[in-house]
Amino acid sequence: MASPAAMSFFQAHRHGDSANNICCDTGSAEPQWASPSHGIYISIEAAGVHRSLGVKVSRVLSTEMDSWKPLQLRMMEFGGNKKFAEFLQEHGVPDNM
Repeated sequence: MASPAAMSFFQAHRHGDSANNICCDTGSAEPQWASPSHGIYISIEAAGVHRSLGVKVSRVLSTEMDSWKPLQLRMMEFGGNKKFAEFLQEHGVPDNM
């Protein structure tokens, strides 16, 4: 189970940016998974896809059930769905990829 500090972090991070309340990949509401590798919030469906890529490409953790390391929380703090989408746009990655 996620620590109280991690739970508090996720609550504040989602409250601070509404883009984090929508899956970065599918657009579904209330994502309960995240990829600290990319700093994004994702749905359980997207988490399955990310897991199939392997942890070297995208590590996936539950925001409620898994234990988070301080470095992983820091990666999420620097990231976020909006920042990730802006990064992709700046580098010419099409929205429909």
